[in-house]
Amino acid sequence: MTEAGFVTKTMWLAAKDLRIELRARDTLAPMLGFAATVALVLAFALPEASSGNVGVVAYVQAGFMWVTVLFAGLIGFGRTFEVERAEGALDSLLLVPVDRSALFVSKALSNLAFIVVLEMVLLPLSALLFAYDLGGSWGALVAVVALVDLGFVAVGTLYAALAAQTRSRELLLPLLALPALVPVFIAALELTADLLLGAGFDAVAARGWFGILVAFDVVFVTAGVLLFDAVLD
Repeated sequence: MTEAGFVTKTMWLAAKDLRIELRARDTLAPMLGFAATVALVLAFALPEASSGNVGVVAYVQAGFMWVTVLFAGLIGFGRTFEVERAEGALDSLLLVPVDRSALFVSKALSNLAFIVVLEMVLLPLSALLFAYDLGGSWGALVAVVALVDLGFVAVGTLYAALAAQTRSRELLLPLLALPALVPVFIAALELTADLLLGAGFDAVAARGWFGILVAFDVVFVTAGVLLFDAVLD
């Protein structure tokens, strides 16, 4: 397959998933509902936790944001192959004359779109409810979020494909994905807390956690592209 053909088929498959979601709203609705519920509950609990020192507050605020993204994202990943499975079309999808790596990338792109929409709602809501003070570090936060999201969707999409072919997929996906995602979300917590404490992009990029995020993304995106065929078989 040529590079142009790969990109065209990948975008066509991703657009197909997004069109289905726009009609059914079966993925974004529960993700956003979960995130909003958690935000409102913690809006009442966090002031009690905020009576400690500034460092503790920064970690609590960062932890709220990333734990919400993690579990809301897992809800979305659990539906990655739900339409095909429910309609008995998963085998038909695998017969489409397209490289399996294109199927992985297309599913990852559609999952990434859902995560980005979630964060576009959650980040302003968090800033409003918890008075995030990032100063001029919003650009650095976007860079950290982008790296976290890339690794998150690579792991989530790969394990969603593995779990989709089992009866206990709702239980299996988080059991498989959560251990793999531990380094990503620890790094996200550490770097976001640094930003909330006033660190700039240069300081954050110099931390080992930033390098861990970059390495994690490279490893799992590559693994997804190379192993997706074997996972589906």
